Amino acid sequence: MALIRLSLLCALMVVYQSTVRAQLINADLWKLRKEWGFWQFERANTARFSVYMGRVDKRAILLMNLARQDGAKFTSLVMKPYFDKHPRWDEYYTTLSRKDAPMLMPSFRLWLSALIHTIPSGLIGYEGHQAMGLRMALFGNLSAPSGENCSYGHYRAMLVVSQLLNSSGHRRNILNDEYSRVAVAHFIHVRNGWNSVTTFGGPKFFDLTFRNHNQLKHVQVNASLATNFNRAVLDLGVGLRHFNEVSAARWSLGSEVVFNQGALNFVPKLHAASEFYYVALGANLLVAQQPTGAPNLIVRPEVSFRFPYSVIRKGRGKYYEYMDIERSTSSIGISYGYNIGVLDRSIGPYQPHMLSFTYSKNFGFWKNKNR
Repeated sequence: MALIRLSLLCALMVVYQSTVRAQLINADLWKLRKEWGFWQFERANTARFSVYMGRVDKRAILLMNLARQDGAKFTSLVMKPYFDKHPRWDEYYTTLSRKDAPMLMPSFRLWLSALIHTIPSGLIGYEGHQAMGLRMALFGNLSAPSGENCSYGHYRAMLVVSQLLNSSGHRRNILNDEYSRVAVAHFIHVRNGWNSVTTFGGPKFFDLTFRNHNQLKHVQVNASLATNFNRAVLDLGVGLRHFNEVSAARWSLGSEVVFNQGALNFVPKLHAASEFYYVALGANLLVAQQPTGAPNLIVRPEVSFRFPYSVIRKGRGKYYEYMDIERSTSSIGISYGYNIGVLDRSIGPYQPHMLSFTYSKNFGFWKNKNR
C-alpha cells in the first residue's frame, strides 16, 4: 500500500513539474510573440490547428518558420537567449541570415509518411532515411521536391530544431524556399531516447493557386465534346494553369451546352484539377436547372489524361514537340467524371457518367520572379 502511495506521489510530482515547465515555455512564447511582432509570429504558427500532431511537433514547425521568416532575428531573439539560459547545449548555437522564405504549411499525408518511419526505427533502433521515396508515395506525397530530416536524442522542439540547424544538409532542408509543406512526428528510440522525423514536400493545389508557389503560369482555353451516354455536351472554358516541377494546378470558368431534345441547356461550370505528369484528378461544380425549373448544384469528380504537344514553325516548315508538360502550347485529353446531385438527387439534363474529349490551347506564359 505504501509503495502504491509513493508511486502516485511520484506521478503527481512529474505531472506538476511538466505543467510548470509547460507554463514557463508558454510564458517564453508570449514574450517572444511580443518581441517578434504579433502578426508575423502568428503567420509562422501555421500548424496551430493541426490536431493530428503533438504540441512539441507543432512548436517545431513554428520555430522552423520563424527561422525561414528572418534568420538574423531568429538568432538574436530565439537562439541567443535560449543558449545563454542553457549553456550545456551551446554546441547547437547557429547564426542564421536567411530571410523571407515562404512559410511551411502542415500536411497530414506528410505526417503519415513521417509517422510510419518513427515507429519502426524507434522500436528497432536504426537511424537513417530508409524507404523515404516509398513512404512518400504510399500516402500520395508526389509533388516535387521532397526531403526529410531525422533528429535523435531530444524531445523538446527547440533542441530538435537547433540540432538540425547546426547541420548544413538539414539546415538546407529547413530553409529551402522550394518547399511548401511540412510535418513532424516524434516517437521513442531504444538507442537514443527520442526520434523526431520531419518530412518536407513541394506545393499542393492551394499553394500553387493561392500562395504563388509556382515556377510558371499561363492562360488555358478548353473546348470539350462530351457525352453522358444519352446526350451530347459541348464544354467551353477559360482559366489559369500554375506549374511547378512535375505538378500543376489548373482552374477554369465556363459553361456546358447540353443538347436536350432540340433544346439547348446552358450550365455554368467551375472546374479545378491537380496534375501530376500527364494524369489529373479534379472536380467540377455545375449549376443545372431541374425539369421543375428549380436550380440544383451538381458535383462531378473527374480523372483525366492529357497528351501535350507543340507545333513549332521554322521558316516555311514546321515540326512537333511532344510530352513537354511545362511549356506545351496545346494538349488533347480524355476524362471520365461522375455526376452527383447536391441539393437534389436528380441531376437535371445529365446521366451519372460523363466521358469527355478535350482540346486545350495554352498561351500567355510568364515566369514567377519570386521562385
